[in-house]
Amino acid sequence: MPFELRHIVCAVDFSRHTAGVLRWGRFLARAFDARLSVFHAVTASHDRFPGTAIFERGGRQSDLLAAARQRLEEIVAPLDQANGVAVAGDPVDNLGEYARKTSVDLVIAARHGFSGIQRVLLGSVVERMGRELAKPLLVVGMREAGSTGSLPFSNVVVGLEADDAHAPAFKMAVALARRFGAALYLMSAMERPLLADKVEPTEGPYGEIQTTLQQRLQQKMTDMTSTLAEDLKVTVNLVPGPAVEILPSYVRHRQVDLLVVGVKSRRRFQRRLIGSTTEAALRHADCAVLTVPTMMN
Repeated sequence: MPFELRHIVCAVDFSRHTAGVLRWGRFLARAFDARLSVFHAVTASHDRFPGTAIFERGGRQSDLLAAARQRLEEIVAPLDQANGVAVAGDPVDNLGEYARKTSVDLVIAARHGFSGIQRVLLGSVVERMGRELAKPLLVVGMREAGSTGSLPFSNVVVGLEADDAHAPAFKMAVALARRFGAALYLMSAMERPLLADKVEPTEGPYGEIQTTLQQRLQQKMTDMTSTLAEDLKVTVNLVPGPAVEILPSYVRHRQVDLLVVGVKSRRRFQRRLIGSTTEAALRHADCAVLTVPTMMN
C-alpha cells in the first residue's frame, strides 16, 4: 500500500514559531495533496490557591475562544484546503481526541527550547505530544521553524534498534526520502555488547568477536533495508554507545534535515515518568524530528 498523508494538523500557539510550523504544513500538504488543519488550544490560567481557572471565574473563556477563532481565520485564509480549529482545555489531550476523530495522519508542532529549571516548572507540551499522541509527530526547532531555510529536506536519518527495519518509523522515513529524493541513513546505537544469537556465532578474542558481530549485523541490516528500499541508497551505521548521546552528535555530523525515531507504546502513567531516546532527540537534535509510534491508530 503506498504511503499517504491525507490529513495534516499544525498545532500552533500564536508564538513566533507559528509561521515555521505553517510553512512545513503547507509544504507537506501540497506535496501529498493533503487536507490541512490548524489547531489551537486555549489553556486556562490558574491561581495557586485554590487552583481554579481564572477565566472560569471571570467569564472570559468564550471571549478567548472567539479571539482564537478569529486569529485562525486570518491564518488559514491564504492556505490551500485549510481549516482552523480552536478548543478550550489541555492542548495535548484535546489534540489527541481531535486526531482520533478526524483520522489525522501527521501532527506538526514547534519545539520552544525550554531547558533546565524552565522545563521542570513549565514542562514541555511538545514532549508530552511525543509521548502521548498515537500519531506521527513532526517537531520543528528554531532553525527549521524560521522563515529561511530550504525545503524539501535532503538528508534523512532514522534511528532504530538493531535489525528492526520493519518498524513503522523506518517505513515512514523510506517513504519521505523516496518522495523528496533525500539521502537515507539508518543509525542504530549499540548500548551493550552484541550477543552471538543476534547473528552467526564466531570465536576468537573478545574485541575481534565484537568487531565481527558488528560487521555481520551491519550487513544483515543492509540486506533487510534493501528489500524495503530497493530504489534508494540506504547507509547503515552501527555506533557503540548510548542512543541519547549518540543521536544528537550523529545528526550534527551528517548535517541532517530530518531525524525519524520510533516511540514505544506505554501505559498512560509511564508516559509521564519514564524518559526515552525520543525525548532526548526532541530536546537536543539540531534538526526537525519525526516521532512515529510503534503502534498507531
